[in-house]
Amino acid sequence: YKAVDFSDKPKKYILAEFPYPSGKSIHFGHVMRYTVPEIYSRFLRMRGYNVMFPMGWDAFGLPAENYAVKTGTHPAVLTKQLTDSYRQSMKDIGYGIDWDREVNTTDPKYYKWTQWIFLKFWENGLAELREEPVWWSDKMKTVLAEEEVIKDGEGNLVAERDGSPVRKKMLKQWVLKMPEYAERLIQGLDTIDFPDSIKAAQKNWIGKKVGINITYPINGLDNENIVCFTTRPDTNFGATFVVLAPEHPFVERIINGEVTTDPKTRASVKEYVEQAKNKTDLDRMIEVKDKTGVGTGFTVRNQLNGKDIPVWIADFVLGHFGTGAVVGVPAHDMRDFQFAKKFGIEIIRVVVGPNGDDSPVTKEEQVQEAAGIMINSEFLDGMEIMAAKDKMMDYLEEKRWGERTVTYSLRDWVFSRQRYWGEPIPLIHKEDGGTEEIADTNDPESVRENLPLELPEVPDYNPTDDGLSPIAANTDWVNTVDSEGKPAKRETNTMPNWAGSCWYYLRYTDPNNDDAVADIEKMKYWLPVDNYFGGSEHTYLHLLYSRFWHQFLYDQGAVPTPEPYQWRMNGGILLGEDGRKMSKSVGNVIEPQEKLAKYGADAVRLYITFIGPYDGTFPHNESSLKAAHRLVKNIYELAEKVGDAHDPKLEKTYHKMLKKVTDMAENLKMNTIVSEFMIFVKELKAVDVIPKDVWLGFIRVIAPFAVFTAEELWYRVNGWDEWTPENSVHLQEWPTYDEELVKDDTVEIPVQINGNVRATVEVDSGASEKSVRKAVFALEEVKKWIKESDVKDFRYVAGKIISIR
Repeated sequence: YKAVDFSDKPKKYILAEFPYPSGKSIHFGHVMRYTVPEIYSRFLRMRGYNVMFPMGWDAFGLPAENYAVKTGTHPAVLTKQLTDSYRQSMKDIGYGIDWDREVNTTDPKYYKWTQWIFLKFWENGLAELREEPVWWSDKMKTVLAEEEVIKDGEGNLVAERDGSPVRKKMLKQWVLKMPEYAERLIQGLDTIDFPDSIKAAQKNWIGKKVGINITYPINGLDNENIVCFTTRPDTNFGATFVVLAPEHPFVERIINGEVTTDPKTRASVKEYVEQAKNKTDLDRMIEVKDKTGVGTGFTVRNQLNGKDIPVWIADFVLGHFGTGAVVGVPAHDMRDFQFAKKFGIEIIRVVVGPNGDDSPVTKEEQVQEAAGIMINSEFLDGMEIMAAKDKMMDYLEEKRWGERTVTYSLRDWVFSRQRYWGEPIPLIHKEDGGTEEIADTNDPESVRENLPLELPEVPDYNPTDDGLSPIAANTDWVNTVDSEGKPAKRETNTMPNWAGSCWYYLRYTDPNNDDAVADIEKMKYWLPVDNYFGGSEHTYLHLLYSRFWHQFLYDQGAVPTPEPYQWRMNGGILLGEDGRKMSKSVGNVIEPQEKLAKYGADAVRLYITFIGPYDGTFPHNESSLKAAHRLVKNIYELAEKVGDAHDPKLEKTYHKMLKKVTDMAENLKMNTIVSEFMIFVKELKAVDVIPKDVWLGFIRVIAPFAVFTAEELWYRVNGWDEWTPENSVHLQEWPTYDEELVKDDTVEIPVQINGNVRATVEVDSGASEKSVRKAVFALEEVKKWIKESDVKDFRYVAGKIISIR
């Protein structure tokens, strides 16, 4: 199964997301994730491709550390135990993996280059340390990225990893400036073959908006303004309020008393802002009918018409998106309409929809958003909204009341964690407040001497309550000197578990390189990844993060392609027999090792393939597993019937099966292939003697699916007693079907009489029109509708349809 660098064969890089070892052995989720890609890689190898199907371990981060804390075992010791267990389980299942390319994110030789990449970000101004509100888990005692916070079944905000409650906390954190690559991340989606659902999800998460920033002077405060971002300036004559995000600087000034307002309003604003802190960005973006908000007591001037409009605060506005302030036009935006109705704010129509309704907007169904003609808008009246949008932007810029802009909702990636088990961040903090890298990434000698910065031993690796990593307790490691020999302290936060997984696919191309992430020529040969299989839960996280890293490395000249993955498929979920997600607390967990022991690896492989499509979600079905086991048993028994024989009918059936399986495998329709095996085995059971050439072909066809069965039967039929690698069935070529033998002997053709199908006729596939006509008019169903003597027109489209008039 070894992949050969620079082979003359066409290459295929097949990748499945590597696991994070966080349990004693692999579970059925892993078997679901890896079996189909592994079968596909075997199929391609037999088809003549130079296939790389590697595996490694995403072993840093919270999953491994939490399991270590739970078991009381040092993370390094536990990681070794778990990776050994996972590796053996994969071998037990028969996965054809190139183990020479195995990687482990906790190996210093590996994370040396994770640290090198981080320093590249830092050198280019894309890594920054700053204090900001972040999500904090008191149980895990660490920061979580926005994407790692979800709602539980009761609507509470919890950590995705372990379900522990989270809250907002101010901390100094390292962030990576992903928004710098927002446009590139969008444009790159047009060049790769991802499902539309993934592309749409990533575009939605990035949240690109093209619009204009409009300035609204604050009444009562000289030379102070609120700037609102909008994509619909054409409707601005209908603006009746402004909404600020709870994080907006002006809101903070109200709370701090820097701007004068009454105490009751200040208290209400403060209370509302505190409530908003307990919602994720995703929660705040979700459209809910019951809007919340609080008034500020301030108004701003709409310079277009001289009207004063109130300023509100609402959590549906995000502080990091646009300017953190939006203008409300309730007649032409559903969210604004719902907000205005709840708080009794004026609603002014400025667009007449296609139905011609120009009455006051009082109901949701009247809200006009998509198209229409402008009214009540002075110089825009009578214009279509898109033309009015451009004219309004020109007018606002001419008056210097606005400025065109593009904005994104994508946030900086909070990159540091207050835990032990992660890559140390290779920076030091100087006495004068500056920060210094420990190695110059452009100097190979500096990199060799100073990287990796290895994770130190600590007296206690359990997370702390003070917001500091356990590493901070190792003062001998923390205290160091800067480049001038002055006292300095090492950064004690570690990287998140996403760091090592952002570039692991690169390391597979050259896993032992001490001088670079990977050899550029090897990456040119293997990249991009041809087929990437993974989980839908990684659409916003790993998949977006790793595309960001790759695009950055491409700009640095470190990788040869602008995108890492050419094609993506998300896998589904195997549920418990009760239809619920497998959980130890529910008691519905199915253990792979138990099923392997009871039914054998090939039965488990066939079952996982057969139970449904790779991207489907379905409950475990013991009956289907038993059926897969029977199939393996039946195939073994058929070996006794192989002999010298010639069976044209069976040969034709074999070639038809081969064509179907080949086509299905090429299109990753693996679940239907097992059904074809079952049908063909039934045909084999019906004959007295199975021709040896048919049997040899069938063994090769089942080889990617039933790896152990195929190998044993291959040796048996060839009369070999001793196993040698070169004779393995898995190194044989995929059989080729005969085009003539896959053709049907007869075809069933619909008979259309005066435009209506009245019958069907079965004829030889190569029958002449004369013989077809004779067969048609021998049918009673046809005679009932028309006499042959009355036919004015008879047309036969060979193999497809007969038309009679």
